[in-house]
Amino acid sequence: MRTDVDIERTATLALLRRTRHATRTLLGGLDPEMVVHDDEGAWRVRDVVGHLGIWNGEAARSLEAHASGGEYTCIGSDLYDEYNGAAALERRGWPMDRVWTEYERTHDRLEAAVEAMPADRWDVPALYPWNERGTVVGLVVLMTEHETADHCDLVRAATASA
Repeated sequence: MRTDVDIERTATLALLRRTRHATRTLLGGLDPEMVVHDDEGAWRVRDVVGHLGIWNGEAARSLEAHASGGEYTCIGSDLYDEYNGAAALERRGWPMDRVWTEYERTHDRLEAAVEAMPADRWDVPALYPWNERGTVVGLVVLMTEHETADHCDLVRAATASA
């Protein structure tokens, strides 16, 4: 295996693990019904965890397809709101332990997809779940930024002002 891929893979997996730990620490200690931000409706802690689980799973599917030379996309790049709304609505009736279980399993799946990515596919542009292209590392960075900056930072701000 290429040494540069080994180094990038290790760093990428560490980023995923740090992100998961930070999310668990922040969101795991909050009331699941607490409203933490208003973006296209009130988002509760449970909605944030569910949303992150959904997208980590979609990213994993994209990387799994990419590893075998295929492609996967779940939505067109202009259909975020419709996809997010339907997925959030489905999870609102789930018990919180099921929402967390999905989050954990999809994070595991995303880590496994990074771990198993063949070195010869590492730098080949992959199709992201929302129908854009980029590298494996690029997808993971976007996913971790989505988790931290787009959601967890908003939760921190909401809980600091509560």
